Amino acid sequence: MTHADELAAWIRLMDTEGVGPQTARELLTRFGLPSEIFDAGFSALQKCVPEKIAYAICAPVSDALQARIDRTLAWADHAENHVLTLADHHYPKALLNITDPPPVLYAKGDISLLTRPSIAIVGSRNATTQGMQNAERFAQVLSAAGLTVISGLALGIDAAAHRGALLHAPSGRDGGSTVAVTGTGL
Repeated sequence: MTHADELAAWIRLMDTEGVGPQTARELLTRFGLPSEIFDAGFSALQKCVPEKIAYAICAPVSDALQARIDRTLAWADHAENHVLTLADHHYPKALLNITDPPPVLYAKGDISLLTRPSIAIVGSRNATTQGMQNAERFAQVLSAAGLTVISGLALGIDAAAHRGALLHAPSGRDGGSTVAVTGTGL
């Protein structure tokens, strides 16, 4: 199986109706890689997921799902774009230590930042001016100290944190890196 085929199976699993992150992890634990889940057969699947989900997993790939898979694979073909799965050696080790790591991550840019020391700065989208100034200043200082600032790419505190990390990093230092985390694919 090629890397593209493996990636397509991950995307298909995560886009299967009724399969969320928790169900996907349970299936992965029981059967192995997504391709093995799809090869398991209805009766084996029905022993660990509801009948409706087992049917959805066994169903042929619809044209709409195939189009989403194709678009995602085309997106991942660009050098700066990455689809990281739990089986990927680039998947952030820190996320593997949480109770419910996302089975698939979509990344754009330098994925080596995912392994660097980091700190998250998140907050309200409707922050006060003082709150945004504080977030920007904290991010500036932390970024200049070599930490990667992680935030959610939303307006307010998140945007201020990214701005502080990028705009105020001293030149020639190992600062100025930021990672944006979103709840959906890129």
